Amino acid sequence: MNKKILFAASNYWNSIYQVGSHHYAKLFAQNGWDVLFISDPISPFHFLMRDKTQLYERYDIYKGKVKSKYENIKIYVPMAFATPNEKPVFNANFIARNWVRMTFPNLVSHIKKEGFGKVDILWFDSVLQAPLINEIHYKKSILRVADKIEGFKKISKSLINQDKFLKEKTDIIIYSAKLLEEYLKSYDSKVYYVPNGVDMSHFLNSSKDFPFDLKNIPKPIAIYIGAIDEWFGVGFLYEVISICKDISFVLIGEPKQDISKLTCLPNYYLLGRKKYDVIPGYLYNSDVGIITFDVTHPVVKTVNPIKLYEYMACGLPVVATSWEEIKSIKSPALLAKNPVEFSEKLHEALKKGKSKTYVDFAKKNTWDKRFEEIMRIYDN
Repeated sequence: MNKKILFAASNYWNSIYQVGSHHYAKLFAQNGWDVLFISDPISPFHFLMRDKTQLYERYDIYKGKVKSKYENIKIYVPMAFATPNEKPVFNANFIARNWVRMTFPNLVSHIKKEGFGKVDILWFDSVLQAPLINEIHYKKSILRVADKIEGFKKISKSLINQDKFLKEKTDIIIYSAKLLEEYLKSYDSKVYYVPNGVDMSHFLNSSKDFPFDLKNIPKPIAIYIGAIDEWFGVGFLYEVISICKDISFVLIGEPKQDISKLTCLPNYYLLGRKKYDVIPGYLYNSDVGIITFDVTHPVVKTVNPIKLYEYMACGLPVVATSWEEIKSIKSPALLAKNPVEFSEKLHEALKKGKSKTYVDFAKKNTWDKRFEEIMRIYDN
C-alpha cells in the first residue's frame, strides 16, 4: 500500500506560477506516494472581483473539470462561504480558524472521501490552511516556509496568529532562504534549510521553438518571467529600460501593481500570462534573464529566486538587483545595486552570451536533489 501525503498549498495546481509545492508533489508521486493537492479556497465573494481569470481556473478544479494528469495525484480547490483575508469581517480570527467548517461540500469530508483522512505526511506551505492540522490524522507534519508573511501588505493579524500556531504545532519546519534562519530560531530543534531548485527535465526537454509573440521584438532581449507584484521594482526597471535603448525588455506575467509608467518606453513589451509548459521557449529565445526586485521591500530580503535557476537551466546569463539572499547563493549571476550598474551588467552579460556554466549551476540545484534532502530529514 502506497504512503500518502496531503499538500495544503497556496497556489492551485495548474497555476502559471509553479513553485516548490508543485514540484515536491510530483516528486512524491514519482517515488510511489499517493498525493492529494489542496490549494487555497475560493468563495462566492471572489466572483465580485474584476479579473476572474484565475478564479475560473480554480473553480474548474473545484468542479472536478481539471485533473492533475498524474495517476496518483488528486487535486482540489475548496469552496467556502467566507475565506480569510485582510478586509473587515474576513480578517477576524474566527474566520481564519473556522473557514474549513464553512466549506461546501465539507472539506474534511471530501478529504476523507478521497482516502486521505489518515496520511503519512501532512504538508503545509499555506498558512490559510492551518486549521487542517486539527482535522487530519497524520504521522508527521511539515511546514515549508518560503517567506516572512508579515512582509506582505495583505496579510491580516489573524493569519499571522495562524502562522505562529502552525510553526508551534508542526513536527518539521523547512525553510528555503538562509535569511529565514534568524526568523525561525525559536523553533531551532525542528528547523532545516532546503533552498529552492529547478526542474531540469522540463527546461531541457521542452520545445525550443520561437514563440510567435517574440518574433517581431528586436534582439537582444532581456526577459523577466514571474510575479509582478508589490515587491517588483517598477521604478528601478523604468530607469534601466530608459538607459538601455538598444535592448528590448520583455515581461511575462500578470501585473498586480501599476506598471503603466513603463508603457511609454518603446523598448518595453508586456506579453501577459503564459502557461508553465511554454516558458522554456521564451527563455531559449531570449538573451539575458533579469530579476528587478525592490530590495527595500521586506519580502525580498528572504527570497531565494526560483527564476534564477530556471533562467540558468536554459543557459541564460542573469542580471539581478543585489540583496543578501541572492548573494548567498553564490551563483554566476551578475548583481547590481542601482539602475546604472544594472545597465552596465546587462551589456556585460550580453557580451558573455549563453554558456554551459549556467546550465551546470542549475544542474547542481535541482528539485530532485532538494527532494532527496527532505526525505533524509523525514526518515530521521
